[in-house]
Amino acid sequence: MHADDFRRDNYGVVSGLRDGGYSDDMTLAAIAGAHKRLITSPPVAVFPHPLASDLSFSRYWNYLRKQTFVLESYISRVNWLMNRGLFSFHCYLSWGFVAPYFMAAVHIAAALQIYIKGYSYEETTCTTSGLLLVSCLAICTLTELLSMWNLTRIEVQLCNMLSPEAPKLSLDYYNWSLIFVALLVDNFLYPISAFRSHFSQSINWSGIRYHLKNGKINKIERNRGRGPKFTDLGGKHLYGKKGAPPKASFLSSLARSLCQWHQPKKYEV
Repeated sequence: MHADDFRRDNYGVVSGLRDGGYSDDMTLAAIAGAHKRLITSPPVAVFPHPLASDLSFSRYWNYLRKQTFVLESYISRVNWLMNRGLFSFHCYLSWGFVAPYFMAAVHIAAALQIYIKGYSYEETTCTTSGLLLVSCLAICTLTELLSMWNLTRIEVQLCNMLSPEAPKLSLDYYNWSLIFVALLVDNFLYPISAFRSHFSQSINWSGIRYHLKNGKINKIERNRGRGPKFTDLGGKHLYGKKGAPPKASFLSSLARSLCQWHQPKKYEV
């Protein structure tokens, strides 16, 4: 964006952020949309952001909450309507993505039960339509993962060209089975996080709790260093020592959290 837009507060880009603004990108996108302005992201702004090796479920959940909390901030009625639409649409698509896999698991479990008990399909009311749908879902899933692989391959090539001095990125480190599981977990938890953000109207960001009222920040509480150490899913030491295994996997952290819950880049412009 042009620097003069900020110097002169054109379209309210400064006041929109100063007077209770929370999300810089969402606020500027709303202002640009309202005044028919164009925001562009140059290719040199693409950079890799590897995950840290010491992720935990609570750290992931806090990150997800931040992603959904931005939909609760707005600067105009139109912006509010757009955020409500994004809220509803994303929740619908997220659980719409997870539901077929849940139903597929039910169909497979029913078919296995028939097989284990020695029944034939002629002796039951079960039809093969469910398993046919499961096969179609498996084909769609493989197509989706193949598309993600191709897109990631292009992004990795771009990052390697833009940062020739940095260590080369490679697709060899990607575990596509875990990526598929991550898609299911993320889409399942997104609506829960969205509703949590909607009803709480507050978020903890690195020990600072922000409270919203009518889409704007009206209260800030500082916890004096008692908050989380990280603000996202990256870290100062992304991998630790080269080749060193992570201290704990995300899935083990998730299981541990569930058990505890159950118990009482540079360039010139």
